Amino acid sequence: MSARNTSLDGVALVTGAGSGIGRQLCLAYAESGCRAIALADIKIEGVNETISLIQARGYHVRTLALETDVTKVTSVRRMVSETVKAFGRIDYAANVAGITTTARVPTADYPQQEYDKILEINTKGTMLCMQEQIQAMINQSPTCTPGIDNPLRAQRGSIINVASVTGFAALQNMMPYNVSKHAVIGLTKSAAVDHAPSDIRINAVCPGMTETPMVASGKTTASRPTPRRGWAVEGNGRHRLAIPEEIADVCIFLSGCGASYMSGSSVTVDAGHLAALRYDGSLSHKM
Repeated sequence: MSARNTSLDGVALVTGAGSGIGRQLCLAYAESGCRAIALADIKIEGVNETISLIQARGYHVRTLALETDVTKVTSVRRMVSETVKAFGRIDYAANVAGITTTARVPTADYPQQEYDKILEINTKGTMLCMQEQIQAMINQSPTCTPGIDNPLRAQRGSIINVASVTGFAALQNMMPYNVSKHAVIGLTKSAAVDHAPSDIRINAVCPGMTETPMVASGKTTASRPTPRRGWAVEGNGRHRLAIPEEIADVCIFLSGCGASYMSGSSVTVDAGHLAALRYDGSLSHKM
């Protein structure tokens, strides 16, 4: 059964829903049969655009637009409480919100202010979202997704954190981003271990470079006037960047009870980039 044929009839909550992977994941949840989706982003305009796309495709799903700053406890708490108030529960949560670096300099020269900003959004933001999502899920009754009737596979909820292949290997001159995604993987493992007894599964999806607005915005800078995508394309078996749909499909699979024995996993979606060695013996992901 392909990921897009997976039937999900619960309630989804997606951060970073206004563009890129987050937007595509909202569309995938709608296509997979979710009865409701809460869409959160710091830019409400992007959320409204995503909802318009869902409606234009004719999906029968309730939606809730939430302007959310994932670095603020009060904002995250409101995001979760409004979702539960509107839809009764949260079955699938996907923490996609994140930013990349603007400065591209070696570690010793990296501006501390940008380091703090990236860690606050990518790492602290993920932690705050998970904390509130778990608190909501703990009090829910366990359910199975359609087509799975074995109660051993039931779950109170599934959480997916979008990390990156940079959670395993470092991109040159992007130290804060590398650190933040390593931390997201650590957060995922810790939370998965702590909350497995509550039947809450927590996994990380680690994309390779993906065609998103965030990647497009980083194509050129004053110090780097031409795109440096060759390593990302040449280093994987598909010889191209990922498209958001490919990341969303993995998230859909991990959301449902078809992945009932997966928790604390960090799933790379990179066409084998991290696994590959070049013929000269060098690591394909070495920049």
